[in-house]
Amino acid sequence: MEIQNGYCLTYIQLYENFKNVVLAPGIEFNIFPYSVSNERQLRIDYQIKNAFNKYIQETIFFKTQEDLWINSLNVTLSLINRWGSVSISAAGSNFFNDFNLYDVGIRSSFAMELFGGLSINLYGGYSKIQDQISLPLANGTLEDVLTQNRQIPTNYNYWGGFGISYSFGSIYNNFVNPRFGGV
Repeated sequence: MEIQNGYCLTYIQLYENFKNVVLAPGIEFNIFPYSVSNERQLRIDYQIKNAFNKYIQETIFFKTQEDLWINSLNVTLSLINRWGSVSISAAGSNFFNDFNLYDVGIRSSFAMELFGGLSINLYGGYSKIQDQISLPLANGTLEDVLTQNRQIPTNYNYWGGFGISYSFGSIYNNFVNPRFGGV
């Protein structure tokens, strides 16, 4: 669940064992001029976040709540054409109190219009994870993991998928407003 109000986000993450409030001011810069942002973008996003985490169960670091400072950097190249679009991003974040706790990753997407608004979409990504500070101290059961009620320690995450989409309506419906990648 995400509630967004300006730069303040509130999350409740049962799977990740926390609920938190995040204040996340940031800056974004597109290398390409705004006049071509509907065709190509090379965005650099940087945010400094303050997160107050309240853990549902005590963590492996013996915490029930904590106040964290996080910085994150995301670089995204997006190319948009009449036939579709392609995008690739590299992102990383870490905690200011311990630079050994970090998450870096890459993700990409490809969309191709087949005809008259019908598109096929492919996407995927990979992350190196070293920041699972919210893992519960108590052991979970196999059922908890399989039903996605509990997260387990890992060093990586990968995902992929495909889909079909159909766009209709105004000729202006492909207007791009990339603010922080839609986050």
